[in-house]
Amino acid sequence: MKSSKFMRVMKVMENKKHKVIRVSKTEFELDTGDIYPIPFDLGYEPTLEEFQKFIDDSKSLISEFVKKSEKEKRNAKW
Repeated sequence: MKSSKFMRVMKVMENKKHKVIRVSKTEFELDTGDIYPIPFDLGYEPTLEEFQKFIDDSKSLISEFVKKSEKEKRNAKW
């Protein structure tokens, strides 16, 4: 069965490591030079290590959510 486009993108993303090089209360920067806003109030300024773990854990959580959703979608077709 062919994977959805979203699932194929997720597989590529799983293999990428996003390294945080700067973080503030309002935004963070990756080693690629990309800067992203933090869309919620952290209440404090995290260390690079804390925020890197947050990014890594979030990526893992989203990946597992997508895999589960795709599995449920496939099972519903049967």
